[in-house]
Amino acid sequence: MKTCLRLVAALCFFSIAWGHPVPDIPVRAYFTPEGKCTLTVEVDPRCFEADPENAPSLMQPVVGELKPERVAELKQKAGEMVEKYIEFLFEPSGVVKPQFSFEFTGHNRGPLDTEDDIAVLTGTWETRVPEGSTAWRIRATKDTPLAVVFRNYISCMEHPKFSVLFPGETSFPFDLKAPAQPLKHIVFGSCLNLTNHPMLERTLTLPMDLFLFMGDNIYADTEDMAKMRAKYMALGESTFFQGLRAKAPMLATWDDHDFGVNDGGADYPMRKESQKEFLDWLNEPAGSPLRKQEGVYQARTFGPDGKRTQVILLDTRYFRSPLKRVPKDQATNGGSAVPTNDLTTTVLGEAQWAWLKKVLQEPAELRLVVSSIQFAAAASGSESWGNFPHEQQRMVKLIADTKAAGVLFLSGDRHWCEMSALTQGVPYPLYDFTASSMTQVHKRGTPTPNENRVLPKTFHQPNVGTLDIDWQTADPALTLRIVDEQGMPQIEKVLRLGELKP
Repeated sequence: MKTCLRLVAALCFFSIAWGHPVPDIPVRAYFTPEGKCTLTVEVDPRCFEADPENAPSLMQPVVGELKPERVAELKQKAGEMVEKYIEFLFEPSGVVKPQFSFEFTGHNRGPLDTEDDIAVLTGTWETRVPEGSTAWRIRATKDTPLAVVFRNYISCMEHPKFSVLFPGETSFPFDLKAPAQPLKHIVFGSCLNLTNHPMLERTLTLPMDLFLFMGDNIYADTEDMAKMRAKYMALGESTFFQGLRAKAPMLATWDDHDFGVNDGGADYPMRKESQKEFLDWLNEPAGSPLRKQEGVYQARTFGPDGKRTQVILLDTRYFRSPLKRVPKDQATNGGSAVPTNDLTTTVLGEAQWAWLKKVLQEPAELRLVVSSIQFAAAASGSESWGNFPHEQQRMVKLIADTKAAGVLFLSGDRHWCEMSALTQGVPYPLYDFTASSMTQVHKRGTPTPNENRVLPKTFHQPNVGTLDIDWQTADPALTLRIVDEQGMPQIEKVLRLGELKP
């Protein structure tokens, strides 16, 4: 019976971003490499009722009507509840007594923007990890009437392991001294127009240390954020997303259909609102730098010195200039987009270019650059960097100027798979491995011409990409594969890390 209760509680927690049907108590700890720690605890006011599960939620409009003395009373109750029902421990120093400051927020410290937002009391306490601490955990006291959910974040990145605690239970010890582990198995995909598909089931069976969403994670071509939110809700509540979240860390960027408009760029009027929906889907913490910048680009580095993988996720939508197009009677079977000679146009925008220069100067042995659109493929009518040749060359020059070794591009968008490379005028071959689509068959089945294609085979059925890294050899092997619904490799290429150097 307890196993069933755990499953129900876990499933409810996974849907926190979209609703809160059971008033459990989420506890989140945010750690930085510098030793800072921010603890948050979320108390739904329904917890104070005799029958919390059937009590109505406190909605945003009601919060503004509460008298100050009632607000103070609810905050006091929340503090007393947390103190009574949850113990916080750093090992080996022992129990700590957080001094939480409570405020009304949305779930996961989200804003209360609309009348449909559910209000909760969020307690926040900022501290430092006690010197000498090796682990961190919490305990639900025997009197705790509700499930307590324990989650941890490092540098704003959610750790996949979590605990659902019932009365008297203690969480697993979250290791604060664990050495950095190199990435060995990376899985990546794009273009999901379904949330239930054999390819998604197959993906969950693959070994992975990290999953990368490369864009078109939903198909929501709309300016209506409620419709976009519903699409994200369906994906967020799916068995696939929940399975990924429990298995490995995830990183994501977007492409046009989850950005909000087909082939769209900086002229899309709802890009700021769309970014919020994207980050809400990923349960990005309220204090995350991604909440404060324009665009969803980011970079993370994994692994110890000598085995570091830097993952760079570009945003090829938020700042991108309009495509240059020709009339339909001049278009190819790939589309009507053609390379522009307007040097004022951009793919990344100046802020992102400046950020990328700094990122490429950071130390790493392997750099995976995730571009939602193809980087190295020849222009063929569809969207690609080839439509902005000056921006493509700016990328090549930046890699050369920063002496950034180990660059390997991963891309999606096309609804087929192939491998391309720039080999002329580059510091070393710049490979671009395209994995697309996870849930759709390419109807035409015939790829557009691509003079930069370096493998003869393309693949047009549902698929996912994998990268296996063998760090044990003197020159680490990078094995790239396109995997089909049966788990069989359809395209395969082995590179040596030494090939990705000037």
